[in-house]
Amino acid sequence: MTTATALPAAAGTALPPPGPADSAVRPVVRPARPGEEDALARALADAFADDALMLWAFPDPDHRARVLPAFFRVHVEQCLAHGGALAVHRAAGDGAADDGATDDGATDGEPLGALLFLPPGRWEAPGPRDGAATALDEAIDAAGHGEPARRLAAITRLQTLRHPRHRSHHYLAFVGVRPGARGTRAGRALLHAFLTEVDTAGQAAYAETSSPSGARLLACGGFARFGEALALPGGGPRLAPVWRGPR
Repeated sequence: MTTATALPAAAGTALPPPGPADSAVRPVVRPARPGEEDALARALADAFADDALMLWAFPDPDHRARVLPAFFRVHVEQCLAHGGALAVHRAAGDGAADDGATDDGATDGEPLGALLFLPPGRWEAPGPRDGAATALDEAIDAAGHGEPARRLAAITRLQTLRHPRHRSHHYLAFVGVRPGARGTRAGRALLHAFLTEVDTAGQAAYAETSSPSGARLLACGGFARFGEALALPGGGPRLAPVWRGPR
């Protein structure tokens, strides 16, 4: 599954690096580390709590609030195992770290948000050790909540049919920042760091956006529409596939 949530500012190496933040927060991006799975999952659960795709996939609000952290932990674990997880934090003491720079320095508190991706070749075969399908069923309590399981399966089925299997690329899975961090350029910093890595590798990138604002954000970073939108059944939201060629 992949979706790019709405974020507050444009991003990507097609644009200049992010300038000074519009608030006192100075976001610092760095690769996520083992042991941070729960914190990153909580950040993404907060970021996607009001996302149209999550509202459709998990229609019961109590169930959604309970399982979203576990749902995202499965994805964090899978991407982290392949070096595909970035975390954004507030710089310790709001020091002089530049927005958008990847930094292994000190940071304050819980992550402001996260970006998850799979590198070339890993979407097609993430590996038997991941056990993502079984772990996801357990995370969402599929045995007791059949409708969300069916809806997630419908999303995955449509994505699988449309995914560009034979074109090497980084697969942007999720990017989001906590509601309280929107407007701090934390999301812009995440995307800038991700696209810098993509461009350094001379690779393309692919994603599916779940909101018009997310599509506009990625368009500013050099992504373009990649075929027709994916229409989910039963009046669900539409996912717009987007592609960014090598730079």
